[in-house]
Amino acid sequence: MKCKLIIGTMAFFGMLQVAHAQGFTDAKFGVKAGWNNTNITNGREGNLDDSKRLNSFNAGVIGAIPLGSTFEIRTGLDLTSKGTESSTALAEGVRTTYKVNPLYLELPVNVAIMLPFNEKVKAYIGAGPYAAVGLGGKLKTTVETGGNSTTSSKNIEWGNDNPLDGGDRNGTVGSGQFKRFDFGANIIGGVDFGRVGVHAQYGIGLTNTAPGGSNDNNANKNNQHRAIGVSGVFYF
Repeated sequence: MKCKLIIGTMAFFGMLQVAHAQGFTDAKFGVKAGWNNTNITNGREGNLDDSKRLNSFNAGVIGAIPLGSTFEIRTGLDLTSKGTESSTALAEGVRTTYKVNPLYLELPVNVAIMLPFNEKVKAYIGAGPYAAVGLGGKLKTTVETGGNSTTSSKNIEWGNDNPLDGGDRNGTVGSGQFKRFDFGANIIGGVDFGRVGVHAQYGIGLTNTAPGGSNDNNANKNNQHRAIGVSGVFYF
């Protein structure tokens, strides 16, 4: 995980140097951190159950590179926690709750329209794709029986389309198994106030996060991430 973070950070600052070398002197770079509200779709229709939403976090580095006076590229590297929470009644008086938090390193590339109010205050809206790689995360399982509860925790297991070990990798929430790579799209908006800003986005995962099974016949075909994020931004 540390190696991937170092490589990602080096790539971002390499992009910073390229931007300045190409004459993008108005480009801005900074750091961001904030709150995520996440979920995972379920079933072949890709439905969402609002009761399964999970609060998590996002943090990272951000860059805004102008393309003329109207458009800009907004990119960076985000360390973002996603996931969902699910509760199941196994029997009378017995309930199991799964809380799963996969952690990703995400690269967004958004094209935004700039909407300046004055020289210092500027709003923007935009959209674009993202690619992400899974770094880690936890699955917490809580079993409630009567007035008692026990909680256990294990690391997220990363796989791909095919079983890696001959076992049943069906990718259900309770298994804690996810594909390592995720792709999707973001819708973004925000306001910059000089060296500080507020950034919001809605991430729409376009890949099935569950390893194993056929995408054509798998009942969990549309296990896709959905994430609402709000962050504070500080520009260098």
